[in-house]
Amino acid sequence: MSQHAFHGGASFEAIGVKFDSLDERSRIVDADVLDAWYDPAPGVLNSLRDNLAWLVKTSPPTHAQGLREVLAEARRLEPSQILLGGGTSFLMFLALPRLLPPRPLVLALDPCYGEYTHLVEEVLEGEISRLPLDPEADFDPDIDQLIGMAREVDMVVLVNPNSPTGRVISQGDMKRLAESLRPDQKLWIDETYIDFVPGVPTFEPLLKDHPNVIIAKSLSKHYALSGLRIGSLEMAPHLVSFLEKFSPPWSVGLPAQLAAVEALRDPAWYEAKVAETRILRQDFSRQLSRIKGCRVIHSETNFVLLHFPKGGVPELAERAREEGIFLRDCDSLTQHLKGQLLRTAVKSAEENERIVKALSS
Repeated sequence: MSQHAFHGGASFEAIGVKFDSLDERSRIVDADVLDAWYDPAPGVLNSLRDNLAWLVKTSPPTHAQGLREVLAEARRLEPSQILLGGGTSFLMFLALPRLLPPRPLVLALDPCYGEYTHLVEEVLEGEISRLPLDPEADFDPDIDQLIGMAREVDMVVLVNPNSPTGRVISQGDMKRLAESLRPDQKLWIDETYIDFVPGVPTFEPLLKDHPNVIIAKSLSKHYALSGLRIGSLEMAPHLVSFLEKFSPPWSVGLPAQLAAVEALRDPAWYEAKVAETRILRQDFSRQLSRIKGCRVIHSETNFVLLHFPKGGVPELAERAREEGIFLRDCDSLTQHLKGQLLRTAVKSAEENERIVKALSS
């Protein structure tokens, strides 16, 4: 049994996990994780800076009540529909073992975020039923096929936009899938990257009519708060009440609660950063498309998937790492495209150029 799912973040091997010195971070491009390339809104940094000593030494509101109310207002939900925790991974490990039966059967896409596979197969000793995505179809799932495969499972898990592909399932198709499920089946929609998509095709407006749907959302990526670890689950109030019994007090620290509230109060800052990210991604994708043997998959998010049909991704990733550039080899996210998929975060223009240069050499 594997103790942990494989993740990005290998750049800390170069920076140093004991934090003896942070000097190396200026040389490193950490594109194997999907943290924001931009800073949080100015109000976030100002509030943290002005109150740092108090924030560090003071226990937070026990269940982040104020943050829950601010978040509910921003997302046009009721506070009773929201459960907060120290990041979406924390909430996955809290919720899925309690929402699923013993040894569950769960349907997911291939490729898809690897923590779900780890949790179902290694922790819950269940089974993942995989829908292989076709590169020739730009990794878009066949919704009718997905609906057919969903008939026998306990839960369908979808990341939308999907990681690592960056592709989006429309709200309409997601609704078709939700309405095809029996009441005893659940649909888990991970919307960690949805805020980067123009028009935001979130399932949130439909949540009240679908009591078997759970939406996982992160305040880390879009709001540039990854180091503070804040996530939420949005679902029917009876599910929130059930899971709150198992949620420990103080699961979201005081600096994180304050930072999240301040971030939610400045949507204009983040809308501008999403627009900048889109421009950076488009330019980055054009440059990447010139790399020999590389097919760039059109993304709607803050990352880009590169498909190398002839393989060789592990060697490419290792060569880039030697230059201080960390990219995500996606072998742990797929069973049927081993050695072919490489994911990179969208970074600053200068860092994007370094990534292209490393992959082109």
